[in-house]
Amino acid sequence: MKLTSALTLALAISVSSQAEAGGTQTWGNVSDALAIGLPLVAAGKAFGSGDSEGVKELTYTLGATLVAAQTLKALVHEKRPDGSGNDSFPSGHTAIAFAAARFFDKRYATEASPYLYAAAGLTAIARVKADKHYAKDVVAGAALGYASAEYFSSPLSGGKVSFMPARTGFALVWQKPLF
Repeated sequence: MKLTSALTLALAISVSSQAEAGGTQTWGNVSDALAIGLPLVAAGKAFGSGDSEGVKELTYTLGATLVAAQTLKALVHEKRPDGSGNDSFPSGHTAIAFAAARFFDKRYATEASPYLYAAAGLTAIARVKADKHYAKDVVAGAALGYASAEYFSSPLSGGKVSFMPARTGFALVWQKPLF
């Protein structure tokens, strides 16, 4: 947990201190760095641990998040606050940041850090400050990324909750290995 906390905190501090110095372009750079950095932290953990299932789950999580975000952008056609395009809703940067943070938190719960969500939140703030998104765009992006990671990732250890069909509807089942 100490390494993850240190990496995430260093990433967030370095990009946020950079943002204080500049305007919308700098905030755009901050959101770019975080949207790339958080998935790299998650991938580094999965690869570094030799967790091939985690690598697969992270790939599904990030892939589904990107496809869903781009599909929604194509369907909604919302104009960006700065007028640079019609793809404001939802925020893809925020979706990816929250997908990576939730994946790491869920998969490696004992090593997760609250700084992951702080960095993902900073990504959302940076997208609004960069004048690329409205608040509703980043909230939708955060929910999309979180939901994608929640669906595609599973804890490395512990129980797994799933729905199963039953005779009169559905049953909620919790499974945990005995040894």
